[in-house]
Amino acid sequence: MLNIYICEDNEKQREFVMDFVSDYCTIQNLDARVVISSANPKEILTHYKNVQELSLFFLDIDLGAEINGIELASRIRKQGKKAAIVFLTTHSELALLTIQYKVEALDFIIKDSPENIKRKITGCINTVYERHTEISTDKIIKVTVGDKIIPLDMGEIIFIETTETRHKLRLHTQSRTLEFNGELKAIEKQLDERFIRLHKSFVINREKVISINKKDNTVTMLDNSTCPISRSGKKLLG
Repeated sequence: MLNIYICEDNEKQREFVMDFVSDYCTIQNLDARVVISSANPKEILTHYKNVQELSLFFLDIDLGAEINGIELASRIRKQGKKAAIVFLTTHSELALLTIQYKVEALDFIIKDSPENIKRKITGCINTVYERHTEISTDKIIKVTVGDKIIPLDMGEIIFIETTETRHKLRLHTQSRTLEFNGELKAIEKQLDERFIRLHKSFVINREKVISINKKDNTVTMLDNSTCPISRSGKKLLG
């Protein structure tokens, strides 16, 4: 999932960017979403503190707040997570400040014509999305949810289970749950050595196990879910 943040103090401009980004991601079937669109830089920082996925930020430079967009970008960088930063501004002369603050901006979009802004935003989204799907630090598995193909780092997956609906699976990560058509045996073959068939209805990522309850024959996973252990599953856990 590509998380997109927008910080812009001009309400009309903020809504313009948010609506365009949301519509573009939907039309292109991208596994991306606007998680926050706000005039408050502190709100952006508070939410981003708990995010592990790749994120794209569209930041106005002059926010009319106690910190400006460049300082906000600097604080985002200090959190040491995956972030691509794009500045939106009417002040082209401020581009030099982004170099001074060493925020490594992906792009610098001047607020001129709506069509140029859209074109530049589209380019930024495509660039970051392609990096996410093609140059991942982990192995990628792709699942089809509805009409959307969603790439996932295997390392994000906590466990996969069957559902009450035949031929439908439920995949759990720390940030979301996805349901899609498939067979557990088939998807198990696509996964690496981190994953084990703990039970006929569950494949788990052994790296996401918090604790094992041998009395109840269950494991507790990173998201606090509980998964059952079969006899053969016990042997795999060691």
